[in-house]
Amino acid sequence: MDAVAVKKMQLIQKISRLPEPKIAEVDSFIQKILSKLELEESKPINLKGIWKNKGFEKIADLEGEIKKVRSELNESILKMN
Repeated sequence: MDAVAVKKMQLIQKISRLPEPKIAEVDSFIQKILSKLELEESKPINLKGIWKNKGFEKIADLEGEIKKVRSELNESILKMN
């Protein structure tokens, strides 16, 4: 994780410890900063078709295979404890 991501996580942890009235203050402060930055609104990303022609079409029972893999993963996690 890069330093910026770590700092963001630390801020989230600190904010989660604040009493409810202070959260509104933090939100107001952040909104003020963001309004000064004139950020572009984020646009939704279309992920339609990203898995097309990746080989999954060759699996006859894809849903069954996913369930099988999840079950195997679950068993391996339980064995760790």
